[in-house]
Amino acid sequence: MAASNPSKDLWQYLTTVQKPVVLYGTGNGADKILDRLEEKGVSVSGVFASSDFVRNRTFRGMKVESFEDLHPRLGEMVVLICFGTDRKEVLENIDHIASICEVYAPDVPVYGTVHFDREYYDAHLSEIEKAKEMLCDELSRDTFDRICRYKISGDYTLLRACETTDEELASLIRLPDDARYIDLGAYNGDTVQLYHRLLPKIQNVIAVEPDKRNFRKLQENTSSLPISIRYVRALISDHDGQASVDRNKGRGTHEESVSGQNAETIEMKALVTLLREDRADLIKFDVEGNEEKAICGGREILLRDHPALIVSCYHRSEDIFSIPLLIKSIVPEYKVFLRHRPHLLPWNTEFIFTMP
Repeated sequence: MAASNPSKDLWQYLTTVQKPVVLYGTGNGADKILDRLEEKGVSVSGVFASSDFVRNRTFRGMKVESFEDLHPRLGEMVVLICFGTDRKEVLENIDHIASICEVYAPDVPVYGTVHFDREYYDAHLSEIEKAKEMLCDELSRDTFDRICRYKISGDYTLLRACETTDEELASLIRLPDDARYIDLGAYNGDTVQLYHRLLPKIQNVIAVEPDKRNFRKLQENTSSLPISIRYVRALISDHDGQASVDRNKGRGTHEESVSGQNAETIEMKALVTLLREDRADLIKFDVEGNEEKAICGGREILLRDHPALIVSCYHRSEDIFSIPLLIKSIVPEYKVFLRHRPHLLPWNTEFIFTMP
């Protein structure tokens, strides 16, 4: 089944648009978008933030204004959203701005430097079509098409039509009694709490989180749950060892080489080592761009236990097709689903793998 033909390439469009281009947001996403615009020779006419975050500051040499100040001065303009959110009031404000101006949410990779634009889509069309053919229901295929089209066009409204719920995602997963859940990238315990509620057969958890502050919050937020939890502070990869990471990165703690006063050395584990003596019934992979390495380091576990899998697919541009291709090459019997839970960007988007 062929992937749908995507719509216009946002980056190409921005090189020809005659309206002023402005940024909404000033975080890491704004840096990446501004860098990409500079590569394309596109100038930015201003930057604004929500009223509570304007303050008296600048971003990359530009004064941070409010939309209410910037719009009257520039008139018709193209607004580029530079952050992700699932907060209702922020989404409503974006919709309000979109009723006045052209609004896009450019897709930039959380990790890596490769952008999923039209040229990238065309170059990887064969892999994209193979990945889509693996999907087991119409919602998965529609979600897959919409995400590809969004990545190229920046049209964030494409994602709204395929949003689903936590409960619907959990309904795809069948577990045995006294199931063991492996949470790779447990953050502050939010997904331990979520899947304990949605999947009551989970009675044992191994929660893995590399960041020191998040690890503490993970323990605080889940220690009262009436289940057995083993906490592991480590970074999951394809081999055992040590990793030097940025101690201030928080949720973005990732396998990388860091030096200086912010560097911290932490343990790095392969999944096969972590689970050498433990059965896995459900594994969630949300490991900040290390998903493929984590999967390769757990190859023996997938072959041994055939656990259900929930795998985030938004950190790198290739994740949307490389992850299903990789996992199906290890366990061809897996059924593959794709779900997108409400979010402005295709975060909260995951592949679900289950055995027939």
